[in-house]
Amino acid sequence: MFHARKVKPDRSIGGLIYPLTVLLSFGLSTLIFGFVVGFIVVASLLWIYALYALYIFIRTGNLGHLVVTANQVYMGVLLFLAANYLSDLDTAREEWKIAWITGFICFGVLILYLVLTKKIKWRGREIFELAAETVEEAGNGYTFRPRPIGRVEFSKQELLAFARFCTRHLIAVVYLSPRQATFVPIRMGEEYSFLFRSAGSQKEQTWISFDFDGDVSVHIA
Repeated sequence: MFHARKVKPDRSIGGLIYPLTVLLSFGLSTLIFGFVVGFIVVASLLWIYALYALYIFIRTGNLGHLVVTANQVYMGVLLFLAANYLSDLDTAREEWKIAWITGFICFGVLILYLVLTKKIKWRGREIFELAAETVEEAGNGYTFRPRPIGRVEFSKQELLAFARFCTRHLIAVVYLSPRQATFVPIRMGEEYSFLFRSAGSQKEQTWISFDFDGDVSVHIA
């Protein structure tokens, strides 16, 4: 069944910043200092991204980003060792070549699986599409925000479990306070800044707040 999309097309280039930075850094460092330095620079950038992916895993519990962390560390090691071979500081042994090829294939398959199954994709856009599916265009439809929308029956433990589920599956970033849990759906490409924001900094974004007493309110950016 075909559903008309109501959310604005995604024109964000946030997801391209890291690969473009890697390519540009490799090109410039190689052009100025040669391939040895170029490989070392890229290896360093891969390790930095590995730290970022590890932070996402710690922050969300998403296992896919733990695989991404291991992949970035592994690729960085390959490039660093390749730089040594290019500078004639070492000689590649046959067993190392086999290990590299095996690891490269294994990580390639794992990353491809994560991408195809969207295990490391932030689901904010899908959430917005679902929420907008039943919304009809109207004139003067603005309402003051945030807007209370009712009460829901749940226990605090159930809400916290739901918060962990949404965070682990990259549905939303959850901010917890002593009296409520605030869910902020994040679209792919926007996660770079959101994950480092403190509680309260999301007030101008779209969010859904669940009070531990059962009250629910929504803010639509």
